[in-house]
Amino acid sequence: MSSAGNAPVKLNFTPMEHSTYAAAVARPFEVYNSIFLTLPLDGIRGTGLRVPLFAEACRKGLIEGRSPMDLLSDHLSDDGVLDEDVVNLLFHYVQYIERQVVLVDALEDARYDRLNDLEGAESLAGLLPRIARRGLERELVRSFGEHHVRVVLTAHPTQFYPGTALGIITDLTAHIQKGDLESAHNLLHQLGLTPFFQTKKPTPYEEAVRQSWYLEHVFFEAFPKLALRVSASVGVSLETAAGLFSVGFWPGGDRDGNPYVDAGTTLRVARRLRLTLLRCYRRSFQQLRRRITYKGLDIELDVLQSKVEAAILAIDTQVFDDEGVLDGLEEIEKRVRQDFGGLHAEAVSLLRVAILMFGRHFASMDIRQDSRVLRRSADALGLPDGIEALLQSQSVRPIAEDEDEVVRDVWEVMDSIKEIQQLNGPRGCHRFIISNCRGAEDVIRLFVMARYAHADAELELDFVPLFETVDDLSGAPDQMRILFGTKVYRDHVSARGDVQHVMLGFSDGTKDGGYLRANWSIHLAKERLSAVCREFGVEVVFFDGRGGPPARGGGNTHRFYASLGPDVDTREVQTTIQGQSISSKFGTPRSASYNLELLLTAGIQHRLIDPDKSRWTREQRMLMDELAERSYAGYNQLKAHPMFMEYLSTYGTLKHYGATNIASRPTSRKKEGPLTLDDLRAIPFVGSWSQLKQNVPGFFGIGTALSTLEDEGRLEEVAELYRSQPLFAALLDNSMQSMRKCNFSLTAHLENDERFGDIWRRVRSEFALTRQLILRISGQSELMDRSPDIAESIDLRESIILPLLVIQQAALQWLDGQGAPPANRAVLEKLVVRTMFGIINAGRNAV
Repeated sequence: MSSAGNAPVKLNFTPMEHSTYAAAVARPFEVYNSIFLTLPLDGIRGTGLRVPLFAEACRKGLIEGRSPMDLLSDHLSDDGVLDEDVVNLLFHYVQYIERQVVLVDALEDARYDRLNDLEGAESLAGLLPRIARRGLERELVRSFGEHHVRVVLTAHPTQFYPGTALGIITDLTAHIQKGDLESAHNLLHQLGLTPFFQTKKPTPYEEAVRQSWYLEHVFFEAFPKLALRVSASVGVSLETAAGLFSVGFWPGGDRDGNPYVDAGTTLRVARRLRLTLLRCYRRSFQQLRRRITYKGLDIELDVLQSKVEAAILAIDTQVFDDEGVLDGLEEIEKRVRQDFGGLHAEAVSLLRVAILMFGRHFASMDIRQDSRVLRRSADALGLPDGIEALLQSQSVRPIAEDEDEVVRDVWEVMDSIKEIQQLNGPRGCHRFIISNCRGAEDVIRLFVMARYAHADAELELDFVPLFETVDDLSGAPDQMRILFGTKVYRDHVSARGDVQHVMLGFSDGTKDGGYLRANWSIHLAKERLSAVCREFGVEVVFFDGRGGPPARGGGNTHRFYASLGPDVDTREVQTTIQGQSISSKFGTPRSASYNLELLLTAGIQHRLIDPDKSRWTREQRMLMDELAERSYAGYNQLKAHPMFMEYLSTYGTLKHYGATNIASRPTSRKKEGPLTLDDLRAIPFVGSWSQLKQNVPGFFGIGTALSTLEDEGRLEEVAELYRSQPLFAALLDNSMQSMRKCNFSLTAHLENDERFGDIWRRVRSEFALTRQLILRISGQSELMDRSPDIAESIDLRESIILPLLVIQQAALQWLDGQGAPPANRAVLEKLVVRTMFGIINAGRNAV
């Protein structure tokens, strides 16, 4: 038996006795899953009977160390499947299993209240008593006046459910909550007939439409209701409560690496946001009109609604009078309370909060472009290099007609920003993010171009450097000091309210420096940037570029923000939410409200409740520096392995991401030639390790670092750091989530492979070492022992998709020239792509 056989993933899921998850999800899943067997779908009955048998064969075979290719070949042979039926059968397996994953998603959404402590210690209801016990009520009110949370929806290719499937999940969740089996049966039937795979890539505009679904159907309901609850619970004004939350939006504005986004796309998406919002307002007025039927007020409501209708009819020219409507609603609410006993006054308050919060923009569009493209644009305009030379330049030349469209777009989008601000308001588009920012000169270059584009108009634009690599994070404080020392730029920051936005990239940071080094580098950068900004009298707003998994900054974000310590300015919490994280954490009004509430309380808790608890001592910093450096050295050794990229390309799904047709953006920055790690985007990099069930970016290097300290007799120092420093504990606990999803038995056949045996053994050895030492310092007997519901969810999902993983790896073996493939290369490649959907959706935060 292979040494990899004892994988942490439980190959056969058995729910814990009397566990919450078993009662809420695992056992109901068995009931609903049986419905699939009765559905009149092509081949589904036979598929439903075969899949459990194949799954059991996979479990036993992997434990015995057999390869996926051999397992699948034997299954097809033993089952007597005719050669001409093999391909259809395998695709039926894929369809069946990915719909089982949908069922788990719907059950978890339906049982959200039971799986999450909505009024626990981390919630607003849990925070307020602790505030009261400390006599901090006034400080809390003041903090709410200064605090802000922004979640930013991105266009990154991590959502593997098509919009049709998301709609079915929403409806299925509702009927499961009601216990309506007949409707659930019909929806499962519909699900079986609905394709998951898209035949063509979406356009950037279609991506925006897909994301705006959440704005209309989730955020518009959840965000104002939470603000209203905050107002009632804490005693702050509606205006203050509404100012606590906002939404950012990248689809149509993010052109980094996406040549299909241009100025026209940006304007079209801004129009869509405006129109979607006005339709939401119209629907709210229609609902309110059914409640406020009192004499005189009904006419006033009609007048206000007519302003919304007029703005919809003249969507391309008329500016919606949001302030006038707010004044009218405030007067109506006052009269309802004075003259009509306050009946349905809260409904008026809710619409007021929505308009205060969303204005006429709904979400703030961010413009983003790579610094190298910005440099090319500046060159095309005839601008010089160097900060002083840029600031002293007197004019720009017209961009040549034959210039690259991506270069021209940088200049043209400046006009788009002005138009958006006119119709959607200043909040509609006020940030330009410079990705791959190397320093102050990159910011000044864009600043100068924007000044020329906007001529004499007031420059209502924030310039946001995005620091991503370990070296750039280290140099960021000095670069910001140079920037603030440049008078003309410091004057601009003053005109923007003495606020500087800085974005920090977790995804590329982890790809570059490994899990521990990247996260520690980002924390140190935040501390030092906070100090630099305080030195210059500037308030810094950190915007975190996070993905779904811990390897991309995901995991338990509440614990992360609550543990940043007093040396990091956290008056604002801003973070990207993308793909699966949107549907899993913000997919329903209830989950969206809860997760937004956690981001709010994390920032407040960090500032008011034991702020010194997360302060790093000198000794702790020295120890963390050692851990980060030693883990970085181990990770760099793996990256330097001559087979690193070939291994990931051959037995990972790296080369197949582009064929999934889930996003408009290319998966690599490089158009042609051999793929290198630098060219590779973080999403396919992390996602490929996830599909391979090795999750290298989420743990690699930690074991090496811990082992060297153990050899020096210092492991207890790390255990004490875990017990006393919340940020370090959060980082290791999030890493455990990545490790819980690993399954080395899937690729154990590579252990003695001539090409890949060495790198496979290195990864497996590091995993075993990391697991052993993390369990020792955390005092747990198994990964995620203290998060049993999440652990059981992972185990159930991994158990369901095990046949998909075996099919995918078998197809990759055949594509690598092994065995006797049952189909041609094109079909095998399609099979790999089709398995990706169910595997990634099962992870919920896999990419």
